[in-house]
Amino acid sequence: MKSKIFYSLLIILLGLIFITEVEAQRKFDDDDDFPPPPPYLIEQLKLTEAQKNKLEDLRYNYQKEMIALRSELWQKLLEMKKYRSSENISRSKVIALTKEINEIRNKIALARANHQMDIYELLDDTQRKIWHENRPLGFGDFERGKRFFRKWKNLCW
Repeated sequence: MKSKIFYSLLIILLGLIFITEVEAQRKFDDDDDFPPPPPYLIEQLKLTEAQKNKLEDLRYNYQKEMIALRSELWQKLLEMKKYRSSENISRSKVIALTKEINEIRNKIALARANHQMDIYELLDDTQRKIWHENRPLGFGDFERGKRFFRKWKNLCW
């Protein structure tokens, strides 16, 4: 009887651990650097139809550009992996491949920054104010946690 209870509890415990591991972080689509803004923010911004259409176009063009850049990056990474597994490795070739990989990563970072600024410039002044108050993930504020903590710390103690 004790062994049945023990094994039942063990199975339940392992199940809970597995579920926690799986659901620990929300996943985004592979083609998204950043998730789309949350629906409540879209409602607060009160975008016009023209702005919504422009946002869709910007998002499509950005994703198209990212597909090409990521493909180029993965090809270079694969080339580096293949080269490093060969018998004769030269410093100059490794450095040249590393520079090429970093150039592609810089292109990706610049494309991301340009995309964010294109979206920001599409908004009018009142929408920009709302945007700053509810900044989407990845747009600027690296101290979001501190800002959030400051808002709620009076409720905690």
